Amino acid sequence: MPKSKQNKLQHLKKAAIERQLRERLELQRQHAEQMRYKAMRQQAEKEEEDEFRRQMLAKFAEDDRIEQMNAQKRRMKQLEHKRAVEQLIEDRRKQFSADREKELEERRLEEQMEAFRKQIIEEERQKLLREHAIRLLGYLPKGVIRDTGDLAMLGSDFQEQYKKRQIDPFDDEAWEAGAGSQSRK
Repeated sequence: MPKSKQNKLQHLKKAAIERQLRERLELQRQHAEQMRYKAMRQQAEKEEEDEFRRQMLAKFAEDDRIEQMNAQKRRMKQLEHKRAVEQLIEDRRKQFSADREKELEERRLEEQMEAFRKQIIEEERQKLLREHAIRLLGYLPKGVIRDTGDLAMLGSDFQEQYKKRQIDPFDDEAWEAGAGSQSRK
């Protein structure tokens, strides 16, 4: 295999590995960011819950004028208020949980739609290649034929013609072979 093709293959492999590393680092960064956000959100919810509890207890205490009741009635009212506050907090927790679940479901749906969109684009790209690639051989911009799978999809005639056009400009033997094949036509 000529050195330039080996260099090109090595360069492509290196680029693919670098892309994978960048993607992995980005996923790790996003995960860490999500974890920080989750911790901040949980802390804020706890603080809000504590403040809500305090406010509700103060409100119930004011409403019932706990100071004026006898000790037994006061304890009973305090327990009743505490239960009411705990029920309100539990209701809020359930609502927050339901809201979060709804957000996650919406995000999953968006991801599915994006994957579906990419699949349709890829199918259309392949369809266009199958329909027009043979006529446009020699005019296709770099990157249109992505891999050997694209070449295989286009058939052996196209592969032969495509390989003939993939001449290394610095390889004298390739030019002579290409000229020889041109003079045979």
